[in-house]
Amino acid sequence: MHAGKAYFICFTVRSGSTLLSQLLADTGLAGRPKEHFYHNISPDNPRGDAIPDYRAYLEQILAADTSANGVFGSKVGGGYWRDFARRLRSIEGFDSLPLKAALDRLFPDLRYLHLTRRSKVRQAVSHWMAIQTGRWSSLDTVENSTPRYDFAAIDHLLQEIMIREAVWAEYFAENSIQPYGIIYEEFVAHPAATVRAVLDCLDIERPTDFKVPAPRYQRLSNALTEAWVQRFRQEKQRDFWTQFW
Repeated sequence: MHAGKAYFICFTVRSGSTLLSQLLADTGLAGRPKEHFYHNISPDNPRGDAIPDYRAYLEQILAADTSANGVFGSKVGGGYWRDFARRLRSIEGFDSLPLKAALDRLFPDLRYLHLTRRSKVRQAVSHWMAIQTGRWSSLDTVENSTPRYDFAAIDHLLQEIMIREAVWAEYFAENSIQPYGIIYEEFVAHPAATVRAVLDCLDIERPTDFKVPAPRYQRLSNALTEAWVQRFRQEKQRDFWTQFW
C-alpha cells in the first residue's frame, strides 16, 4: 500500500513520544507521526471507535501524513497494539495473515523505533500526575486538580508500564526484529543528536544546511516528582529484608 519508507515509534505512555514526534514532523523529512492507530479505547468503549472500512482509513492517513519525500511515520502504543492487529485483519485478504506479514504487505520498508524510559518509577509517577492534573504536556496550561500521592495508583501504573513494555519485547523477539532503541533520558538530554541519529537509521537524506527544529515541549518534572519517586521507593521496599534500590 505504501511504497516509500515507513516507521513506527513503539512507545509506552510518558516516555517522550510526543516530543520525538514533534521534532521528527518539524524536520519536514519524516512524515507527520501521530497516534493514527489509537481509536478511543477506554473502559466504557473497550473496542474503540468503529471504522467500517479500515483500508480506506489507512489510505486516508497515508495521503495526509506522508511527507513530500515519501516517508510515513506513526507512533504506536503497546496498550492498543492488539486492537490495531484486530482492525488490520478486518481488511479483505488480511484475515489469515500474522501481524508481521500484514504490516509487511502494507509497509514493505517498515522500520521500528523503540522508545523506552530507564526509570519506570518516574514514568509511573509522571503518568499518575498527568491523570490527575490533565497536563499531558507543557502546552496544556490548565491543571484540573492538585495532584495527590497514592502508592497503590503509582504501583498499578508501574505494573501496567511493564506489561506494555512486554508487548513490544515479545513482538520484536517473535519476529526477529532489531528495533532502533531510543532511551528517554538520553533523548531529552540530547534531542538534536537523537533526531539526526534517527534520520540516519531510517536512511533519510538531509540537505546540507539541515538544522534540527527547536523543541516545542518542555519537561514537566519538578521537585514534587522527585519527592514522590523517593517516597514510592521507600514504601515499595518497606517489607523487603534489605533495601537495595
